[in-house]
Amino acid sequence: MEVCFYATLRTIAGGKRVEFDVPEGATVRELLAAAEHRFPAFTPLLWQPDGSLSDYIKVFVDGREMRHLRGLETPIPAGAPVDIFPPAAGG
Repeated sequence: MEVCFYATLRTIAGGKRVEFDVPEGATVRELLAAAEHRFPAFTPLLWQPDGSLSDYIKVFVDGREMRHLRGLETPIPAGAPVDIFPPAAGG
């Protein structure tokens, strides 16, 4: 599955597009676990101390923010684009 990373996350991932070997129908949670395993520097950016996903990380599945779908349990359909955005500031 190809994932697009934006802004500061690109530096950690080593580029804009990264291929992950996750099973078809994997959830957002499973994808983020694969990303953490491959890039441990993601961990403090992704999670709050209580274990929930940071409010500032945005994960889009097929153009829709996963919080408006099934949250971390959102399944990722085969071929659906996945985009992950870090916190952003500015105006």
